[in-house]
Amino acid sequence: MEKEITSVLKYFSFFEYCPNFDEIYTYLSKKTSKIALKRALLNLERQNKIKIIYITENFIKYTLVEYSSPGRVIPRSKTTRDLAKSGTVRHLTKRVLISKNKLKNWKFKAYVKLISLFPQIKLVGLSGSISMMSATTDDDIDLFIITSKNRLFTGRFLALLTAYIMGLKRGIGQHKAPNKVCLNLFFDESTLQVPKIKMTKFVGHEVLQMKPIVIKGDIYERFLKENIWVFKLFPNAETVLKLKIKKLKFNENLKLKIENFGDWLENLLKKLQLQLINKHRTTELITDTQLWFHPDDFEKKIKV
Repeated sequence: MEKEITSVLKYFSFFEYCPNFDEIYTYLSKKTSKIALKRALLNLERQNKIKIIYITENFIKYTLVEYSSPGRVIPRSKTTRDLAKSGTVRHLTKRVLISKNKLKNWKFKAYVKLISLFPQIKLVGLSGSISMMSATTDDDIDLFIITSKNRLFTGRFLALLTAYIMGLKRGIGQHKAPNKVCLNLFFDESTLQVPKIKMTKFVGHEVLQMKPIVIKGDIYERFLKENIWVFKLFPNAETVLKLKIKKLKFNENLKLKIENFGDWLENLLKKLQLQLINKHRTTELITDTQLWFHPDDFEKKIKV
């Protein structure tokens, strides 16, 4: 199991993130029990191949020795005050605090509330660093949106327009957009499965790491069922997600009343948006039912 654990830690190190036990268990490429994983981690620690970072006595994270810096690991005997002085602990807790502040911002909360009122939008989820509570000050807030059937471009237009009006829209080509929303991924509910060319380790992580904050009906559960391929990469994740789904309380679906007008509006907005998108198109993946906008494609940068 050493190889699989090392692979998980290497992956997260690319994003300067140290996973906790549950995250290692979720993204392990080998089916195992939590007891067996605990034994394997303890064995690797004794061999000085991994190090443990104690945030609190009941919350710890892991890192490979080769990615650790002097003084990064906190001995078990250290007090809470000593823990706070650790550079790594400060780094990790600072990112959590930054992420929480971004999500608590009244503009962002109002934005999510507003777009949730549109019947064309069925799910809004956090993705990227914010979904792992590991955002930096300069990071924007990545959102994943699922629209109702045949309302992909209407939903995108409404999400973009609302963000623009509220001053939350990330500008084209803008690399740093603190606290802005980055609307980089849209799915139509009729095609919830990730395309085969995107069924990679990186996208598998993104599927599982996505944190839904607006859910209508059973859309989230359907999304996971359509992407069962991720469980071949991460066989322990299925158990974790089943428990997560049980805790979710689904809201009643909102339906668009005037369907004919909605079809006309969708086609018009699709035509207009495609004209604008094609003017600046680079690596985007555009289909009738999915829109992938990623200016920095980490999938191509990762070599683990």
